[in-house]
Amino acid sequence: MFIQKILLNAKKSLSIIFNKQKREQSDRCENLTSIPGIGTKNCNNFYEAGYMTPEAIISASDEELLTIPGVGISFVKKLRKTLGRV
Repeated sequence: MFIQKILLNAKKSLSIIFNKQKREQSDRCENLTSIPGIGTKNCNNFYEAGYMTPEAIISASDEELLTIPGVGISFVKKLRKTLGRV
């Protein structure tokens, strides 16, 4: 009985932590996914590379963007074309 209470409390605590992390990730992805080509799957790569706002991504050089995992020349070209900066 005692072990069951401990396990139940641990499960509740982990659930709270997991849901908080999920909400935080969703919030930051919502901001970045406003840029064409950035989806929920790769928004973390941008965030972890220090690009936390659309403005930061837009103002980054092509070379800087190409250092982010999952970003290739096709993304950079699409971004520049969408923004009118070729």
